[in-house]
Amino acid sequence: MSLDYSVVIPAYNAAGTLGEAIRSILAQTLPPDAIIVVDDGSTDDTAAVATAFGSPVTVVRQHNQGPGAATTAGFREVATPYFATLDADDVWLPPKMEVQAARLVGSPDITAAFSLARQFKDGETPDPHVGPEYRLWTRTTMVLKTESARQVGDFHDFPGRLGELVDWLGRSRDLGHRHVMVEEVLAMRRVRAGSLSHSIDATRARGYLVAVHQAMKRRQARQAGPDDEGSPV
Repeated sequence: MSLDYSVVIPAYNAAGTLGEAIRSILAQTLPPDAIIVVDDGSTDDTAAVATAFGSPVTVVRQHNQGPGAATTAGFREVATPYFATLDADDVWLPPKMEVQAARLVGSPDITAAFSLARQFKDGETPDPHVGPEYRLWTRTTMVLKTESARQVGDFHDFPGRLGELVDWLGRSRDLGHRHVMVEEVLAMRRVRAGSLSHSIDATRARGYLVAVHQAMKRRQARQAGPDDEGSPV
């Protein structure tokens, strides 16, 4: 099995975890062509950690704009037929890309593949055999066909800097793209105080609500059809 793919890692103040994330990519049984780390205006040593790996890691730096903008910046650097994404505080298990490649290659009806994952607490050694399994429809397990992804366009940031992937995947499905879940634990998600997914209060949850609202508006527009647009109520 072979697969030409790049990995995009949006990173903000991730110096403490980014090295482990990159090492988990380099340990893949199916190695990447490129790793693109987008330093989203970090104030710590995130860029230095990434640069220390040398080739095949490329570092893109920008002012702090959010995970959606950072993912977009990395995506624009992708030059391979496939690409994957990984949050800077999570890790992959060694066979991840090989297993997902087997599902994607030769399947023209599939645009994206995700996988199961388990969680581990920050400071602990990830154990892929302990704990409940999660169907992780997130950046950490996502693998995409680049041509199809470009049809969807940029990742948009929302209030609280949450919801950008919910919105993007919804827009992808609107185009008829098919996303599948590989029912195998292939990644580990770090539980860390201060991370975007650790605690979601009402203010930050608004990002998800806005993303869902945008999806509803798109659906209503499709159901209305061109003949109904602009008609009086």
